[in-house]
Amino acid sequence: MSSDHVETDLPSPDNSLADVARRAHLAHEARAVKSLAEDAFDDGVHAARRAVKSVRRGLERIEDLRDDGTRHVKRQPLKTVAVATGLGLAVGLAAGWIAGRFSR
Repeated sequence: MSSDHVETDLPSPDNSLADVARRAHLAHEARAVKSLAEDAFDDGVHAARRAVKSVRRGLERIEDLRDDGTRHVKRQPLKTVAVATGLGLAVGLAAGWIAGRFSR
C-alpha cells in the first residue's frame, strides 16, 4: 500500500463554513418556533382569563337579578302572586287551545 493519499477525518474549510451556517440557521429556526409556541400559549392563557372574567360577570348579573326578584316579591307579594297566577292561566289557556286545535 502506498501512502500517497492519506484520508483524514478533518472537514474541509468549505464544509466547515457550510456546517456552521446550517447550524446557525437551525438555531434561528428553533428560536422562531419557540417564540411562536410561547405566543400561542400566552394567547391561550389570555383568552382563558377573559372567559373566566366573562363568566364571573354573568354570574354576578344572574345573582343581581335573583336579588332584585326577591326584593320585589318581599315588597309587593300580592301583586307578584297575581301576576304569576295570570301568567299561569294565560299559558295554560294557550296550551289548551293549541292542543285542542291539533287534536281535531
